[in-house]
Amino acid sequence: MLDLGDHPAKACNIVVIPQNEKDAVLSDCDSDGSDMDYEGETGHLPARLLNAYAELMQTDHDRNNVISDDDLPLTTPPPLLIMKSQGPLPARGSSQKSQGPLQAIGSSQKSQGPLQAIGASQKSQGQSCREITIEMSNLYSTQTKDKQLYLSMDELLTFYGILITSGYSSVPRRHMYWSLDSDVHNESISDTMRRNRFDEIMASVHVVDNTKITDDPFFKVRPIFSELNQSYKVMPFQEWLSVDESMIPYYGRHGCKQFIRGKPIRFGYKLWSLASSSGYMYHMEPYGGSHTLLPKTGLGQGPSVVLGLAEQGQVPQGCKFFHDNLFTSLALLDEMTKRGYGSSGTMRQNRLFDVPFKPQKDFKKLTRGTSEVLTQGDKLLVRWKDNNIVTVATNMEEKYSETSVKRWNKERRAFDKVPQPKCINRYNEHMGGVDLHDLQRRYGRDHRPAHLLAGSGTVSYAKVWHETTEPWKEISTGCYC
Repeated sequence: MLDLGDHPAKACNIVVIPQNEKDAVLSDCDSDGSDMDYEGETGHLPARLLNAYAELMQTDHDRNNVISDDDLPLTTPPPLLIMKSQGPLPARGSSQKSQGPLQAIGSSQKSQGPLQAIGASQKSQGQSCREITIEMSNLYSTQTKDKQLYLSMDELLTFYGILITSGYSSVPRRHMYWSLDSDVHNESISDTMRRNRFDEIMASVHVVDNTKITDDPFFKVRPIFSELNQSYKVMPFQEWLSVDESMIPYYGRHGCKQFIRGKPIRFGYKLWSLASSSGYMYHMEPYGGSHTLLPKTGLGQGPSVVLGLAEQGQVPQGCKFFHDNLFTSLALLDEMTKRGYGSSGTMRQNRLFDVPFKPQKDFKKLTRGTSEVLTQGDKLLVRWKDNNIVTVATNMEEKYSETSVKRWNKERRAFDKVPQPKCINRYNEHMGGVDLHDLQRRYGRDHRPAHLLAGSGTVSYAKVWHETTEPWKEISTGCYC
């Protein structure tokens, strides 16, 4: 009620008395005053007093001790705020609704709700996700429960801390943290916030206004994704980037829940993710079908995801992208070359169209380590025989080159050195950024990146086609042992 700059003589003792007990206090029904002697801790008042509506009153003693304006410094004091009750507190169990929260009434301004005051004071400066959470949570409580939540920043941070702590110390039910049983009691949680208060915040926490629904299926959490994607930009972009799917586990009912066979997390929400090869996330976008907030390029879903993440993530030119066969196409490589990005990824057989590779049936019969190479402009297509046939397309290799890898030979029961295309070796090295990020997020799980390629072989036969004005021409480059 007083500013920090006010004169010390203006300080006074304030006692807030619930409206339903004010008449009893002012009457002479209890002359001994024993009921007013409270010997407990003021930090642990009963809910009856904390939830009651109150009125700030001025006694005759305070009126007689008012200091004149001449004795005060030449400063303009703030307008006097008087907290008025909207009526007596309804009895427990009654069906009467609350008459409304406390209102601040100024001498020269009309009454306004606390949410309006918060919104007006923060319009001039950008709101953080935490400030939006406080405003929207208070608004949601008013809309649905007809009462104010009065959530503060300290309470919100405490609430977040309890959620983080619950991830390290898990119990079957949330209320067990406040239990007095020694095997489940958590003092760091029970001493910072009451159980009922935590339940109130949990039931009301929101980051958007529910009355402003959009077509975005993730509109309720869209500010969180926007805040995270913005915070990721504090780190500079690395040269090698990885694009892949990521899953958030969820087993309830929702229209955007996905099932991906072969993933460590098969059920949940799917995210299109852009991360560095070391596992640092740069941008992510939740998959919402046709409502996914990524630009449409006309090249298909996979290429649109890669180009959309590069555009929305503000990736500088010169970075090199790695992606699996869900995203890779020859049209994507051409578009990435125009935008100044490197691109490399495995390709599906049905996207090769008229590329004159050897038929798969014949290629499978060749020895492990056999390679076929095709070049066309800036694109390099490589097919390699390992445990399975692997096809990689890239625009980052000026010429075809090879390296050697170790593969286990079952017959000799020893390792053999097998030649491997350099572009496939580089793909295996840098593709696992999103998987590495998921591994760090799901600490303790046994997860093996699905992009690793295995196999053995001793002979490689490389073939190269060069683009000319004439039909495709096959050039043999020899054998490698």
